[in-house]
Amino acid sequence: MTAKSKDKQSGQSQDKPAGRALLFLGESSLVDPIVEQAIARVLPGEARSLNLEVFRHGERPLDDALAALRQVGMFAVERCVWIRGGAPRQKAKAGSKAEAKGKVEDAEDDEAEVESRSGDFQDDLFALLEAGLPPVTTLLVSAPSLDARGRAYKWFAKNGEIHDLRVEVARGGRPDADRTRHIVEERLRGAGICDFERGAIDEIVSRAGNNFGELLQEIDRVCLGLGETTRLGVAEVRSSMRDLASTWVFDLTDALGARRLGKAEGLLERLLGEGEVPQRLVALLGTHVASLIEARAMVALLPRGALSMQGQDFLRGPLSSLPEAFRRRYSGWRGYFLIKAAANFSIAELGAIHREILVLDLALKGSRTSPLLLFSSFLHRVCPA
Repeated sequence: MTAKSKDKQSGQSQDKPAGRALLFLGESSLVDPIVEQAIARVLPGEARSLNLEVFRHGERPLDDALAALRQVGMFAVERCVWIRGGAPRQKAKAGSKAEAKGKVEDAEDDEAEVESRSGDFQDDLFALLEAGLPPVTTLLVSAPSLDARGRAYKWFAKNGEIHDLRVEVARGGRPDADRTRHIVEERLRGAGICDFERGAIDEIVSRAGNNFGELLQEIDRVCLGLGETTRLGVAEVRSSMRDLASTWVFDLTDALGARRLGKAEGLLERLLGEGEVPQRLVALLGTHVASLIEARAMVALLPRGALSMQGQDFLRGPLSSLPEAFRRRYSGWRGYFLIKAAANFSIAELGAIHREILVLDLALKGSRTSPLLLFSSFLHRVCPA
């Protein structure tokens, strides 16, 4: 090859646009549609089926993703790779050996095998990015979160685009109301509902839980129930949408902790009357009581007077001194309210309630007795006068 032809080839490669890298952070139900839109802009029509490859971290080495980007596009110039990552792998702590003693050895071996195969998502991702993206390619990465102090995040901040779709958790462990409202309005408009009765959006937001996938499904169900109507009212929301907020769980356990049987019965009677599925109530209640059992163990680690502190003072002080495993699982206000609720019970009482929930679950599945009567019997057993 002559020097002239080499210069010509070099010039052609320089004319090609550099590879692009986009990072999307947030719950998959919110992130995935946005990623799909970005892919459609790069690879319209049939080109997508031939020039897009999707990777889930841990299933295949990310080296394969780089190799996929380097392939020549088929019937299109662009190549796209979408890497769907999970939360960062938690490294084992020195004190975790004692916690692991009660685990089954086979389960530990399986977990170790998965970790050795998948590695840490951020480390693997940074190694891919450092290798360099080929020209005329688009790399899309989605994950629930990514440590802003990590090398991969800093690489995207400097060389790519970051679309942060995470929803902050506000006081009480609820998602940020303004962000939730925006998500609700966008979903309704996408379904052709642009006329809202005053208070309809507020009603949906008040019923929204932490799982935005469930929330979007409920909004779609409400819209389908409207038929040809394009106006959404408060009555339609109340009659068609389940309450996903699960704040009733705290209300119920608060009533049990205060030994207020009448309030607890009234709450469950209202929920069942609104059409809540009994098995779903039992599942949510069982999960919540299990969380209270974890939180109750933290009460003994708190300094004297911590439970009477204001919330912000508690978050800045006593909560930050609790074991990292608990703070990672129940961060911020959620941890605060769980500990406050758990302090109303002893470990033995919470254990007894959890066992009674199992009895209730079996009764609901194997009896024709009215669910309301079964729940009432449960409350009388766990909330003595």
